[in-house]
Amino acid sequence: MSKAACDESVAGRLLAARRAMRGTEWDGSDLDHFVQVLCRLDADRHGFGALDVLAIEDAWVATGETWTGGLVALLMNGRRAHVDGRAGQSHWAEEDSDIEAGLLDGAAQHPELDARHGWQGHARDDTMACRLNELLDRVAR
Repeated sequence: MSKAACDESVAGRLLAARRAMRGTEWDGSDLDHFVQVLCRLDADRHGFGALDVLAIEDAWVATGETWTGGLVALLMNGRRAHVDGRAGQSHWAEEDSDIEAGLLDGAAQHPELDARHGWQGHARDDTMACRLNELLDRVAR
């Protein structure tokens, strides 16, 4: 299977799971952004892909003129990783949206958000982490 076909398969599974959550207790507008973030993970570039994520340990979100958010994930191999995303006014068009992702050191509980990005307005969101875990459960079904 080609990388493009594989990427389409992962995106298709994530989008199908997201559609299944619309109108349920798990629904929320930030889920759309997080699906975009997960679809953009590239195992070659980031060291892991969306299907390598076993569970979400933590999530954070801030909105304004742009959407920014991120998560800490437990990977299938037992390692932990972080993903940060930013969607500009074009709503995930290439020119003003991106993600950063990487593995966390063993002792690091969370990435240094404030120091790295100046994201003092980001609040940790346990409800969002639960929604993301429900999304992952639906992808795995």
